[in-house]
Parts: sequence; C-alpha cells; structure tokens
Amino acid sequence: MHNNESFGLNRAAFLAGTVAAMGAGLTERALAAAPAGNASEGSAERLLGRLMAGNKRFVDNDFPDQSRVAIKRELLAESQAPFAAILGCSDSRVIPNLIFVQGLGDLFVARVAGNFPDDLVIASLEYAVEHLGTRLVMVLGHQNCGAVKAVYSALKDGSTLPPHLSTMQNIMGPGIASVVKAKGTIMEATEANVRAAMKDLRADSPTLADAEKSGRILITGGVYLLHTGAVKLVE
Repeated sequence: MHNNESFGLNRAAFLAGTVAAMGAGLTERALAAAPAGNASEGSAERLLGRLMAGNKRFVDNDFPDQSRVAIKRELLAESQAPFAAILGCSDSRVIPNLIFVQGLGDLFVARVAGNFPDDLVIASLEYAVEHLGTRLVMVLGHQNCGAVKAVYSALKDGSTLPPHLSTMQNIMGPGIASVVKAKGTIMEATEANVRAAMKDLRADSPTLADAEKSGRILITGGVYLLHTGAVKLVE
C-alpha cells in the first residue's frame, strides 16, 4: 500500500474519502473542519524528499487513483497551502504536477520560457512563501530547452535575439556565458541557468533570502530529463 503523502493527498482528504467509501457521506461540517493545505508538514528537506519520491513514481509509471479528486477539490475551495513552489519552463513536455505526481493544492507553479525569474515571477514566489506557507522553492530546468539553446547560440555567434526574445537573452545570458565561452554542452548551460536563477532569487528577493537563512524554506534546483522522466537535482 502506498504512503498517503506520495499520493499528493493530505490527511484530511484521505479520511474524507474513507468516510465517503463507508457510505457516511462528506458533510459540509466535515469539510469546514478539515485543514485545507499541507505546506507545514515537516521540514523543507523532508518535503523535497516527498517531491522526489513523486518523481520516482512518475518514472515508474505508478500513478495514484484519481477517484478522490472531487473530494480534494471541495476541501481546497476556500484556501490553499501548497508545500512546494516550482519555477519551471513553459515547455509543453514539462508539467510539474504530472512529473512529481502531485495533486490539487500541492504545488504553486510559475512557468516561463527558460525558467528564469523576472520581477513578476519573484513576486509570485514571495506570495507563495509569505501568504501560503510554502516551504520549498525549486527552479526546474529541462533537457533540450529551446530557450537555453537560443540564448546559447546567440552568445556563441555574437548576435542578438529579436524582440521580445532579446529580453530572455538579457536575463539568461550572464548565467550561461561562461559555459558558452568554454564551449560547453547545452546540458551544462541548462544546469548553469538553473544555478543562476537560484542565485538571482536569493539576490533579488530579501524575502526569499531571509526565509532560507532562517531555515523556513529551502531553495533548490533540478533538471528534468526528457528521455527518462527523472529529475536530476542541481546544487
């Protein structure tokens, strides 16, 4: 039997589903009494373990039963407490809730080409941490990233991408410039871009930096491997 946490269901949702299965029904009173979120469950390191355990399930094609989705949707109607925030790429192949096997209310996701934070993305992540109690922030790059490739090629050729792609080059370029100069691989540039994004979050957001220094959150990074479905952690 699988651990309920890896199902992406909080304890309240699991108990509510059990009661419903016994024929007792899910009453409004029970819904009102049940906690809506799960961001406070354990340390940030433990929550990272939960996230990566979900990725292992994805790699193993081991998906949970979806029959309780409606129950959890109702539990989350008035509030949310996602345990992790993911800054990911807009790429259609990289869907955080799917590749980490997490359900409704579990992840707060910001997606932008190249998974690099601008002011609006930073504000979104700060909101998750300060107002939703999120404990884990992950920058998630991915193999064969078109944004990284485009910036890499422009730097290598000494050219400038057209508007508005030039904005992407301006913010991502400094983080991968050393890899381009060393004639490194696209994967090396992808990992460098993740590290640069993590550094940028800490440098440009006192809110996130202070929260990490105090141990309230963990900022980490990863690269999703398209061929295997695995996420490789990046430090």
